Amino acid sequence: MPGLLQSIQQKIKRLTLAQILFILFLLASVTVFLLILVEMVIEHETSLDQLVFEKLRAITNPSVTRFMLFITFFGSFNFLLPAYLVIIIIDLYIKDKKLFLYIMVNGVASTGLLFLIKFLVKRIRPGDPLLHAVNGFSFPSGHSFCSFTFFGILIYMIWEDTRLVKSWKWILSCFLFLIAFTIALSRIYLHVHFASDVLAGFCLSFIWLTFSYWVFKVLNRKQLKKISIPELAST
Repeated sequence: MPGLLQSIQQKIKRLTLAQILFILFLLASVTVFLLILVEMVIEHETSLDQLVFEKLRAITNPSVTRFMLFITFFGSFNFLLPAYLVIIIIDLYIKDKKLFLYIMVNGVASTGLLFLIKFLVKRIRPGDPLLHAVNGFSFPSGHSFCSFTFFGILIYMIWEDTRLVKSWKWILSCFLFLIAFTIALSRIYLHVHFASDVLAGFCLSFIWLTFSYWVFKVLNRKQLKKISIPELAST
């Protein structure tokens, strides 16, 4: 037991500031998601949601509505499915099979996770939506979760690309995050989701991307070990 504690302490000491901040943000995401689920969904505490609706009502006009109807499309199944297919085809073209499998499995598994939570929670959508014919349950926001997940994968691909300089990586990452954020905001503006649904979708996306990335890295390490053992035996 002392040896285990010492090992943990050594690993903590080796953490960089960026890694510590990442872990803290992950813990915050889990905490916020659970708080929203308990306080706002189960206990029906809607004061924050209503406050956000009131703030957005002040900027509601036909021009903004048209823009929000346009931007919300990029978080829909009709856009994301072809977008995922394009990325998969690009990965196959550059012969990156590992990334291809990660993206394909991530897209399918994340969709399954989203619908499972929606089915278990069964939160009713807000009344008086500006976008009609919207089916399904409200928590968490599918557009928010799927947008942050999809654009999060793109951001990961950008940072893995060694051809891009760091300044361009930051610029592109911020731009993609802004798109995902605007898509999420559009769902609140259009009254098809509560603000808490959208925030929960973001938190769930960050948790899911972290988990899937960790699994991806662990499987890669195991595969490398399997490859290295026969090579060592043959030398």
